[in-house]
Amino acid sequence: MKVRRYRIICLKRSEFAKKDDETFISDWYNKSKLVFWRPNRAGYTKQAHEAGLYSAEELIDCAGSFGDWLLEPTWIHLEHPMDIESE
Repeated sequence: MKVRRYRIICLKRSEFAKKDDETFISDWYNKSKLVFWRPNRAGYTKQAHEAGLYSAEELIDCAGSFGDWLLEPTWIHLEHPMDIESE
């Protein structure tokens, strides 16, 4: 079973690459130095694999002002449907 989760990108701490009119958005995004929220909102990391994976319900508890953060959606595979309760 696959479920949708989100990495939170901290816009205030990320460094975005310079973009000219010819650069594709995807290339610009990949060249940027993104900073992600760690699991349980416990700090920050520059490594996507160390980032927390938040459910839509958990995002309700994430504070910030407009423009503070951006979501990067991803899918995770659960071995058993009951795993969703134990996350």
